[in-house]
Amino acid sequence: MRLVFLIVLVTGITRLNAQTIEVEYNKNKDMTGYKTFQFGEMEIITPKDKQRMDEEKTRAIVNEILEFELKKKGLQKVDSNAHLVLSYIIGSMERSSIFDAGRLGGTPPSVMQDYNEGNLVIDLNDRSNNLIWRVNAVTTFTDANMSSQIEQIIGKGFKKFPNKPKGKKK
Repeated sequence: MRLVFLIVLVTGITRLNAQTIEVEYNKNKDMTGYKTFQFGEMEIITPKDKQRMDEEKTRAIVNEILEFELKKKGLQKVDSNAHLVLSYIIGSMERSSIFDAGRLGGTPPSVMQDYNEGNLVIDLNDRSNNLIWRVNAVTTFTDANMSSQIEQIIGKGFKKFPNKPKGKKK
């Protein structure tokens, strides 16, 4: 019985911490010339009746983390005529999954787990509206760790920004 409980617990924790972060950018482009950014469009796509946090609070948290991360990378926030325009879409939905939590060789009992799946897509476009950098993340979260997960996603997403182009091997 303890083994079944341990498997359910480990599987549940693993599912709660599931996270994928994809970063898209041109590896051959030198991005060190970008010095300023401004906020563009920000959209929260979670239906109002399903939001667990006020929209303004969500925007404030995401904006603060993004601004901190980009300033750490040497970019300066300006109100207009920036080198880069930052926009994002964030949302979440309630999901359920069924997984087997039984012992090997036996008839496994099915366990249903409810969780929240969040999506965050961040785009940095240049003045000509060309995509320069995109972070696309999907994660499961709880209300208690939402801010820290947003911070973690943004940190991982901008880890290599700004980058220098890959040199040719001689």
